[in-house]
Amino acid sequence: METSAIWIFGILIRDKEKEDGCVQKILVQYADSIKTRLGLYDVEHRKSHPQGLLLIQVIGSKKEMEQFEKEIYMIEGVEIQHMMFES
Repeated sequence: METSAIWIFGILIRDKEKEDGCVQKILVQYADSIKTRLGLYDVEHRKSHPQGLLLIQVIGSKKEMEQFEKEIYMIEGVEIQHMMFES
C-alpha cells in the first residue's frame, strides 16, 4: 500500500486573466486532497502585474500528486514547483 505524503505546490500564473480558469478547473478536480490554498498577488498593481502565485498544501499518494503536477504543467503560461514531506 502506498503511503500518503504532504505536498506543497507553488503555482505561478503568468497571466491571471488568461490562465486562471484552466488552473481552477484542475484544482476543483483535486479539491478533496487540498488542505490549504493561499493566493498571493499584487492587488494595487493588478494591470501592470497580471501574474499571481498560488501556494497549495495537498495530501495524497505520490502517483496522484504527480498526475496533479503534470496536469498543471501542461497549461501554457503556468509554472509549477513542489516540495514533498513523508508523513
